[in-house]
Amino acid sequence: MNRTEQNSIFRFLLATVSGEERGKKLLGFDPGLLEGTFDRAISGYMFPMVYLEFPLSGKPGLDLLVGYGKELCTEGVLPDAEAFGYKKALEFVASLETGREVGFGYEIDLSHGETAHAGVYLQHRRNLSVIKPFLEACGEEERLKFYEEEELRLGTKWGSDYIGFFPGRPGSPTRIGGYFRHNSDDIRDFFTCAGFTAWNTDTIKLINELIGVSSPLDYQLDILSDGTLSDVFGLAFAFNRDHNYRKGIEALRTGNGKVFMERLQELGLLDDRWKLIPDAMFTRAYPVKHDDGTESLMALAVFDYFIKIKFKAGMPVSVKSYLSMTAREL
Repeated sequence: MNRTEQNSIFRFLLATVSGEERGKKLLGFDPGLLEGTFDRAISGYMFPMVYLEFPLSGKPGLDLLVGYGKELCTEGVLPDAEAFGYKKALEFVASLETGREVGFGYEIDLSHGETAHAGVYLQHRRNLSVIKPFLEACGEEERLKFYEEEELRLGTKWGSDYIGFFPGRPGSPTRIGGYFRHNSDDIRDFFTCAGFTAWNTDTIKLINELIGVSSPLDYQLDILSDGTLSDVFGLAFAFNRDHNYRKGIEALRTGNGKVFMERLQELGLLDDRWKLIPDAMFTRAYPVKHDDGTESLMALAVFDYFIKIKFKAGMPVSVKSYLSMTAREL
């Protein structure tokens, strides 16, 4: 799939998601700015994993996440891929043996006016051997020592699955995150293993209450430049593990997603805009005409991926939603 085809699909997905004033009320974005940024993020011959990240209270805004999975190793890198200046890191991931469960991508802070630079992440899924060469390809190898030390503390039960950072920002934190592989009715075990101390009994009580409604998806911590952890903790929840848009709509309108979001609204963490999310979800066939004159149908889908609660000093301070936009050939 060439760059033109990918841009066309993205514009269609974006127009549908933002229809009926959702672009203004839910996402708060500039279409031209977003489309141009997506074009700069295109790196492979396949439509990437695209996530729209937006807050559920305060001023509407949008950040863009664009990523690639193991298909990058088989389909290859576009010759004109810019990779926001990190082509070496992109090519390193693409050079990995096929079949490895890896992911690589960019996070662009559009809500802060950023379009020229991006944060990067590597989803290593506990294949720790790829972290060092990836950091070297980014020119950020000094982050390795503290990441490995935190990984050692987390151990096999809570070990990380991805690393993220903003290259070229001296002193900026290193994100360490991992997926929940088991149900836990008490997050204290994770905090203890991680050495994270910015919590209190109310933190535990709220998290356990939320886990009783929906199982957690992943955790996020920030490692500061001196090797200590910040007082910020992120916890993500997914109501639609099957990535089925109908199930996502049902969960938010009548199921556990509705119960979960109403509880967060009671706490003052979000307003009514979350109720617009189900209307943004859909699936449909989309015709694409290729350079050789042939045509094919693409299965396009938008579904709720997860919501993330940010805690600071033990208190929940904000909630963001992530919509996933996908395209695959039928």
